[in-house]
This record gives sequence, structure tokens and C-alpha cells, in this order.
Amino acid sequence: MADSTERVRAELVSLGYQPSVFDSSQGRVVAFDYVIEAGSHKGEQVIVGVSFQESGYPEYPPHWVHVTPPISDGKGGVVQRYSDENGRPWIAMSRPPGDLWDRLPTKHMDAYVREHLRRLWKDI
Repeated sequence: MADSTERVRAELVSLGYQPSVFDSSQGRVVAFDYVIEAGSHKGEQVIVGVSFQESGYPEYPPHWVHVTPPISDGKGGVVQRYSDENGRPWIAMSRPPGDLWDRLPTKHMDAYVREHLRRLWKDI
């Protein structure tokens, strides 16, 4: 998954983000500053991280969405709370973009951020 993590990191850099990488119980996380674009938290700045359940990006997109400060989407499923090496609290939610990702003609982090993350926040 190191290649997948590095490719996601590089794609985020090409989009103007300054991602960092750290280890969590859900694997290596690529994290970046993100301003929530929709829903009741619109305009709030958080740090979003993504990590993989399986390797093979871009065919297999990031599965986990990590957020600090922790904001849950309230949809249940597999959700884990943890603290990083700096003691910062995170929430990790199992939120694969499945149907959206499968329909994309070009699989890239631009679409993941623009479509999947916006969809995640719009109902919160």
C-alpha cells in the first residue's frame, strides 16, 4: 500500500494541498487541511485523512476517511476513535466511495475530494 499512499500524496500535492503521512490502526494515512464545503459544518476547517483497506489505487480508492477534530457523519457502520502520535484526537469512518468511484472515467484524488468528500458532508 506504500505505492498507493505515495500516489495519493502526490496527486494531492498536484491539487495544491500539502499532505502529511502518518501511521494509524487503519494503516498509513495521507492527511491534508480541508474546508468543509457542504452541510451544517460548511466553512469549517478540519484535517481530513484517507487510508486504504486494500492496495491497488487508483482501481481501489481510499476506504477510510479520518477527521480531526472528530466530526462523525452519524451514519454508523465501522467508526473508530484514536489519537495520533501528537495526542490529537481523530475519528476514522469506513466510507468507501464505491458507486461513485466505479462510474468515474478517470480515477483521481480530485474526484475523490470534490465528489466523495462533499457527498459525505452534505447530510451532516
